[in-house]
Amino acid sequence: MQTWSHAFPEAVEAARPFIVHLQAASPERETFSSGSGVILDNFHVLAAAQVVGAEDDVTLLTATGKRLTARPLAVDPVYLLTVLRLDSRLDLGPASIVPAEALRAGQPVLSAGCPLGMDLAVSQGVVSMVDLTVYRQDRVPVDGLIVTDAALHPGNAGGPLISAAGEIVGINTAPWVPGFSLAVQGEVAARVANQIIEFGSATHPWLGFSGQPEIIDRELSQLFALPADRGLVVSHVVPGGPGEKAGLQVFDMVVRIGAKPVSTVGLMRKLLSLHRPGDKVRVTVLRAGNLLETSFPVEEIPILSGS
Repeated sequence: MQTWSHAFPEAVEAARPFIVHLQAASPERETFSSGSGVILDNFHVLAAAQVVGAEDDVTLLTATGKRLTARPLAVDPVYLLTVLRLDSRLDLGPASIVPAEALRAGQPVLSAGCPLGMDLAVSQGVVSMVDLTVYRQDRVPVDGLIVTDAALHPGNAGGPLISAAGEIVGINTAPWVPGFSLAVQGEVAARVANQIIEFGSATHPWLGFSGQPEIIDRELSQLFALPADRGLVVSHVVPGGPGEKAGLQVFDMVVRIGAKPVSTVGLMRKLLSLHRPGDKVRVTVLRAGNLLETSFPVEEIPILSGS
């Protein structure tokens, strides 16, 4: 078996072509900042919003020493990620991003970035939590966060969290509590970026109800051939919200979004976020021993939509 002393440097080298050093200047605010970014494809780069703002002038330096300019497309207000479009094409294939379901607590990871240009800063740790949801002071939920004890060096925000195989697990965001840092799951960051590229903004769905995970009765699970042994039990429905519009009632158990099993409000939001506001998504619920289907409207969180 390959030792970590060889595996980790090789993992960093595999990811290195996708890591860039960013410099952002704001003529209006007369500020200058620098940090790291991740190349998504030939024309797009992900960066942290604390480094690159929506109106900044941006230059970046690649692993090969190539200097490029880029323009911000948008800053996502929930994940605080800035999507950049390069002014010239990069001859580099798409980044290899690990699906969230492949992440495991205890998995070794490397936090990497280029805070000083060509110099690479790397720290080692493990995944402490795979899929954390935190709530901002305005109660906006932020789903799909990875908690790791890999130190986040100054300037590494926006750089990648890397697996031992050299794949991108997440995008480094910020320190969390002493000894731990947060990263956005790679597939969540890619989804946000792709929606910004295609539509100009990402989807942040509002459920309009609260609920808790609960084990599904084995007989019902077998009777309906359900794909999981847990569901999301509705405890409160907000009048006029998407949950009420979908016909959900207290004590309903949501078991599927489309064909995907669901057991937490965070997972339900993540599945709905794959759609656009105005879409309706098929939701399957257990109610009093009966399996029912309803259409759940995708609506943006009111505080984000301005409503």
